[in-house]
Amino acid sequence: MPTRRSFLKCIAGFGAGLLPWLGWSKISELVNLQVVQASILTKDSSLKPENSILVKDDSYLNQTAMDDIFALTKSDIQGRRAGTVGAEKAAAYLMEQLEGLGLEPLGDLMEDNTRNYTNAFTVYPVVEEFFHGRLTFRPGNPQDLRTPCVNVIGGVMGTNRNESVILSAHFDHLGIFQGSLYPGANDNASGVGCILDVMRRLLKEGVKPKRNVILAFWSAEEMGFVGSFSFLQKPTFPLQGIQAVFNVDTIGNGPLRDFSIWASSDNKAVQAVQTAASTEKISIPLTSHDGYNSDQLYFNMDHIPAVTMMAKDWLYKNHTPADVPDFVNPEKIALANKILYNAVQAIAF
Repeated sequence: MPTRRSFLKCIAGFGAGLLPWLGWSKISELVNLQVVQASILTKDSSLKPENSILVKDDSYLNQTAMDDIFALTKSDIQGRRAGTVGAEKAAAYLMEQLEGLGLEPLGDLMEDNTRNYTNAFTVYPVVEEFFHGRLTFRPGNPQDLRTPCVNVIGGVMGTNRNESVILSAHFDHLGIFQGSLYPGANDNASGVGCILDVMRRLLKEGVKPKRNVILAFWSAEEMGFVGSFSFLQKPTFPLQGIQAVFNVDTIGNGPLRDFSIWASSDNKAVQAVQTAASTEKISIPLTSHDGYNSDQLYFNMDHIPAVTMMAKDWLYKNHTPADVPDFVNPEKIALANKILYNAVQAIAF
């Protein structure tokens, strides 16, 4: 999570329209972005009830959040720094999960008028620096060549395809710096695994939602929330239909029942999380950002109900090489899963 408001102002000025497509075509080749559009329906849709859904491959339902965390923190993923081969591999892993779960691609429109799972944008170069013992990024030279990146987006379509609920998490981290790997298990492989587990639970139940339930994995959050900002500048589905955004960031450490939420106001998404938490006899306060932020930021600025849920002690070992899978508490991620599942149920079903 970036720390400086000046970084927000600097990075918000860029537009996704100047994407260096020559560079992106090379990345597309590396991660096989031409994913065949998956369907949540069986081949003979007349054999399945209108209000039910089926996944494409049941084996993907058996994965867990910890499986995702271990996959995203492997050494060959190289810390998932946006714009690197490691981030490309992480994006490819997420696309595989979405396709295996049978989610509809909701990324960029392709030449054949179908959609991909990816939503492309670019980032300015950044410079690494330490701030209170944490590795962070500050803006580099804006005249230097931008780097291609992607968000990964897919969902289950509801009976009302014009309205959506978004479950989101950023999948990028800090990469390798001065020979040290920054795995980012808690920040934010834990959030990625958490929302994938919520979707797996919904799919296991097989009930078609009233509103679309969309998974959005943002990149370049560590560089100033660039991926989510870029999506809002050039959305791949209508923004006016978004009923709530439940963003999850650094969810898996600290005491089991201690969570916090960030938002600009007491909006519908905040209320849904707090009501869902109360069923587990947990109180989650809306807390001060203290100069930090996450991907709910630009949704709130666009007057879209959005909230970020995190561990109360999210700063502990954050942005250090010690953020490894063993640092993450699977029980806490499972509890966050329950809360978010109930919040999504309240608005989407």
